[in-house]
Formats: sequence, C-alpha cells, structure tokens
Amino acid sequence: MKLNKIEFIAMNNPIRAAIQEHYELPMLRSMITVDNIYKALEIGCGNGHGTKLIKKYFNPQNIVGIDLDERMIRLAKRKNDDQSITFLVMDAANLNFADINFYVIFVFGMIHHIRNWKDCLKELRRVLKDDGKIILEDLSSDTFKTHLGRIMKLLSDHPYADMYSTAEFLNYMKNIGFEIINYKASNPIGLIKFFSLTAKII
Repeated sequence: MKLNKIEFIAMNNPIRAAIQEHYELPMLRSMITVDNIYKALEIGCGNGHGTKLIKKYFNPQNIVGIDLDERMIRLAKRKNDDQSITFLVMDAANLNFADINFYVIFVFGMIHHIRNWKDCLKELRRVLKDDGKIILEDLSSDTFKTHLGRIMKLLSDHPYADMYSTAEFLNYMKNIGFEIINYKASNPIGLIKFFSLTAKII
C-alpha cells in the first residue's frame, strides 16, 4: 500500500528518524544477537534511513531494501552512496527473490499496511534461510483502539477491515512455521501500542 500525503510527511521528517535510531533500533538490537550477516532484507524501507541504521547496528555485508512506493525508493536511492545497499520497488506480498535467500529480514512497522498480510508472511518465510532470523516491529488493530490510535485512524489509510490483532498475527506466524524467540509489547507513555519480536523457522 502506498502512503497518503499525511503519512508520507510523517515518514519523512527528523522526528521519525530520531525515534527510529534512538528508540527502535537499540530495542531490537537488545532482543537478539546476530553476527556475520551476509545478506539482509528490509521490507517497507521507505526513504532508506532505517536501512542505513540496519547497516550501522547489525552490519550486514549486503542489504536489500524494498518498498511499494516509487517515491520512497527514489528518495532512498538519491541519498545512498553505499555500494552494499540496494533499493528496489517491490510488493512485499509477492517478492521477486529466490527461495532461501536472506540471512536476516527486518520489518519496521510496515506489515499492517498490507491487506493480504498473510501472503507477506508466507513470502518472508519462503525467502528466509533455514537458520535465518526475522526482526520485526509492527502495529495491529489493537493500536487503533487507543485515544491516539483513533486519531491516527482518521488521518491514515490502512486496510482496517483486514488488519490483524496482535494475537492473530502471532498465531499465524506460528501456524506457518515460525518460532517466536523474543516478544515485547510496548505502549510508551500510553501513547501508541505496538509489538516487537524476533523469530526463526522451526
């Protein structure tokens, strides 16, 4: 799903970048140790800021960032001078990659944008190596039941009718062969509910 104007502005500002670097990445880094990553994938890479943080905090030799929004990929490519990072326009529910391809897959608050989210998770499992890991954070339908969440719902275009609850998301991951290694539910200062997890293939 492509971002509307308000979402596009929200994802391309210094506040979002600061939260990602000083809160989200360190939290995820503390949840799992992964070393010697040859090839990583980020889905929903946006303007590429998070991709560069993955490079900084996890140091993969190569990383591919994908996004469905051509505007975001143009921004990411324009800002990128690292030859180990590649940005591509691609649908996360229909990945144009070979099976068993990536050592680690990163997701930062993106799957809740996808109407056919189950297809996305199946694709992530397909392209992940047998000993690979998923490092993920996301929102769910539970997010949009809070006071701030109701305001967000008015401003953002999400597939609310098809959106999963947190429990439904976790259960589906287990059903298709993932084992949850670490899980954390967050609601910083009561503003926004989200969850973070690391997982591997059983």
